[in-house]
Amino acid sequence: MVAVIRGKESAEATVKSFEEGQTSEDRWTGWRYFLEKTEIKPGTDPQQATNLRQNELENRESEALENASPVSSDVRSHHN
Repeated sequence: MVAVIRGKESAEATVKSFEEGQTSEDRWTGWRYFLEKTEIKPGTDPQQATNLRQNELENRESEALENASPVSSDVRSHHN
């Protein structure tokens, strides 16, 4: 779930609060919180923000795949 917070200090405090409430089991299994700049407006509903972020990621991935140069089948790695 994405929470959109205005300002780095406020966002860092929110992450710290989330981490303090996290179970050790979740932390051990790899669940982490992180900060990321976004154009999504602060206060956006978390579910809507999550959907918008997912769409942004999918668009960036599609663009990266379209702009990637194809690898020639003539290029082979030789390991002796």
